[in-house]
Amino acid sequence: MAFIRRLLRIGALALSLALVCLLLTTSVAAAHERRHVGPYTFIVGFLNEPAYAQQQNSLDLTICKGNECTYTTNQQNGMGNMSMSTGPTLANPVVGAEKTLKFEVRFGSSSPLSVPIQARWGQPGKYVAYFMPSQPGTYTFHIFGTLEGLKIDETFTSGPNTFSDVKVIPAYPEQASSSAATSTERGPNQLQAAESRATLATGLGVAGTLLGLGGLLFALIAWRRTVPSAVTGCSSEASPALEERLRG
Repeated sequence: MAFIRRLLRIGALALSLALVCLLLTTSVAAAHERRHVGPYTFIVGFLNEPAYAQQQNSLDLTICKGNECTYTTNQQNGMGNMSMSTGPTLANPVVGAEKTLKFEVRFGSSSPLSVPIQARWGQPGKYVAYFMPSQPGTYTFHIFGTLEGLKIDETFTSGPNTFSDVKVIPAYPEQASSSAATSTERGPNQLQAAESRATLATGLGVAGTLLGLGGLLFALIAWRRTVPSAVTGCSSEASPALEERLRG
């Protein structure tokens, strides 16, 4: 019984870890703007939030069919619709949008910057457009073109009710102006590190869930096998004593 209790504790711990990891991965997406565009749902924001000046970032665009983006972890042919590298996948993605949609980013009175939209590998319905915001403040994303024959012309502006404005990272100690180039070079590495942390958190959440459920199932099977054995053992030990009384 002690072994079974240990398995139950391990299973509960694994499930708790899975919930924490999934909350960490969904907290970033919650800082995006969701909007119904015709028969689609657009989710728009910075790929890395909060966003910082002089750090490479990207448009983070998700397009789904219908009024809500839904995710699936259903298993097919023994393989789940998720992987340790991408996490749960969209059940209703719009694919191929990078072929017909365009993206511009604008800051203040500056001329807009056009950046090509790219599909994210292994994540249908999700798109990026990399650039580096150079100044702190409010940024406007303009997504336009066509989508499955429907004209698209949508503007998304950062702010407290949508997605992150660009902020400044405090520098200490003060550096010479020549260090700006070094900061720019660090941008891609920091972006890759942030994506790696998100991927790791998602992978831990999925693995923890599977381990927790497996541990609980194993403990239940062991418990069901242990109880009949204990009852049988007690009966077999009591039988000689009962026979002795009957003979007396």
